[in-house]
Amino acid sequence: MNTNNASQALNQAHIDFVITQSSIDNGRIYFSSNDIDFFPADSLGGRGKDEHASATVSIQAGNITQETDIRHSSSVRISPRKSFKAWLKEIGATDGDKARLYRISERQYRIEYPG
Repeated sequence: MNTNNASQALNQAHIDFVITQSSIDNGRIYFSSNDIDFFPADSLGGRGKDEHASATVSIQAGNITQETDIRHSSSVRISPRKSFKAWLKEIGATDGDKARLYRISERQYRIEYPG
C-alpha cells in the first residue's frame, strides 16, 4: 500500500465487518485485507501457527479482551489469531450480522455489535 493510503488508514477511526457462518463455526472474526493498514505493521503475522507477529494488539469484545496478533488468513481477509468464540456465542451472532471495530489507541481496539 502506498504511503498516502497507509496514512489515511491510520486516521480512520473504525472499520465495519460482517460476521459470517465461518466466524461462528470457528470463533474467528474476519476483516478485509484492504483494512490491513488499520493495524500496526509489527502486529501482522503469517497464517501458520509459527508465524506470529513481533507485537500484539488488544481487542475488547463485550467482557472479553484478547491480546493477539493479526494474521493473514487468506489473500482476501485478515483476522485476529485469538478466538472470539465465547463473544460470538454471548451475543448470539448469526450469519450476516454486522459489527464495527473501533481504534481506541495505536494498539487498543474495541468491537461494537449493535444487535
